[in-house]
Amino acid sequence: KVGYYLNEEDGWGMNMEELERSLADARAQGINVNSFVLINPGNPTGQVLSKKAIQDIVQFCSNHGLVLLADEVYQDNVYNESTEFYS
Repeated sequence: KVGYYLNEEDGWGMNMEELERSLADARAQGINVNSFVLINPGNPTGQVLSKKAIQDIVQFCSNHGLVLLADEVYQDNVYNESTEFYS
């Protein structure tokens, strides 16, 4: 399990530099990272990642040979009507 931080000021958004840092730190510690689990919308915040964030995560996984597992079970729990869910 490798953790990373979301940006609260950006509506709990993804930061690609943070993902790169977290992966590099884990690999430097000898951790064999082989997958990325994406939970979108987030639980319990209901935060929804932008289309660009989803595209960035897909590219990140491709660049690093990671299997992407997408858990979208909460896709009907989008609380902000102006927010669009992207899969």
